[in-house]
Amino acid sequence: MDWSRVPLCVSIRESLLKEIEGFAAGERKKSREIVELILEWSVAHLREAGSVNRLLRYRIRLPEGPPRGPRTSRTEPKAGP
Repeated sequence: MDWSRVPLCVSIRESLLKEIEGFAAGERKKSREIVELILEWSVAHLREAGSVNRLLRYRIRLPEGPPRGPRTSRTEPKAGP
């Protein structure tokens, strides 16, 4: 098992950070440990779902609005003969 680690920098909402810190305090863990656990769990579910669209459609709903479906192209409909 490879125990090496690489740094990762992400931007998250302040309210989400506060919530993670609250869970970390309640679990007597560091917030980075909670984030690492969540990230590993999330990647396992993403792998199982096969795509982000399927993961969002069947596993979770985003709190900022309705789930996003697959992207569609914005091309003009073809004129028929």
